Amino acid sequence: MDFINDSESITLFSAYIKLQELKAINHLERIKQIVVRWEIEDLCKGVSDLELYKYCLDNNIALYRNTRLHMKAFWNNEDKVLFGSANVTGKGVGEAANCNFELNGLAEGIKIEDLYYLNKVIASSEYVDNELYGKIKEVVDKTVQPIIEFPELTTKKGTVDHFLMSQLPMCKSPDDLYDIARKDDEYDTFEQNCAAHDLAIYNINPLIEYPLFKEELKAKFNSHPFILALKEYIKAQEFSSLRYGGVVDWIQINTTTVPTPQRWEIKKEEIVNNLYNWICEFDSNFTWDVPGARSQVIFYKKEFLNS
Repeated sequence: MDFINDSESITLFSAYIKLQELKAINHLERIKQIVVRWEIEDLCKGVSDLELYKYCLDNNIALYRNTRLHMKAFWNNEDKVLFGSANVTGKGVGEAANCNFELNGLAEGIKIEDLYYLNKVIASSEYVDNELYGKIKEVVDKTVQPIIEFPELTTKKGTVDHFLMSQLPMCKSPDDLYDIARKDDEYDTFEQNCAAHDLAIYNINPLIEYPLFKEELKAKFNSHPFILALKEYIKAQEFSSLRYGGVVDWIQINTTTVPTPQRWEIKKEEIVNNLYNWICEFDSNFTWDVPGARSQVIFYKKEFLNS
């Protein structure tokens, strides 16, 4: 963690602390003070480690306990604070296989009211000496936990989720997505948000080289349930084609967004134009055209149909 390594000394505030993760982030021994919640329940459940005390003792770290603590922050004991939602645990710092989604930010040049608040938290905390540690350990050792087995219901996207409007690409084309992701400072916030949305939907790393990026994106786009269903619908039409208005109608009927988007909203966001570009880019069996003065029509195997 660069913020810790680049600081001369750190005060760590974290509701939960696991010793293994603390050792990993403090390998340069920058942490000089720690405030942890250390509720008896936390220690009994193992979300915080009681062995933290001995580590602090051996490494000349002042350890404080505050059962009101919920904050997670690294303060450089000057004017910078790295703060967010992550506890110093495997899931919090991203070391566990099924880690949490966390968000942290850096505040620089903090003012006296912020410094006062941080010092107030420390001042209202209880210094952990050998006597207090022994008292806490005795209570923890004597506490018998009831065995409760909770059923597991993990977050897993269902088929319905794939038919939300938010599952459709927002960038005009796959190449636009790659360009914005690699040169974000040349684009405005709206374009950056469009690219970030698409990268998240297709779970793709923008830093990989262009050929691999296109290959992975193509595979994920073409296997998306919404895209598969739309392409099958187009192929099932009498002339294996669908007018712009027909695509708008299909999206309006099949999306599960509540409320269902109105036709003008779909057109306004140019969702159909984006879909045309993406589908035809990643599936050579599809193409789109503007026959005569009519609106855009997407065709399945146009060359075959015209032969």
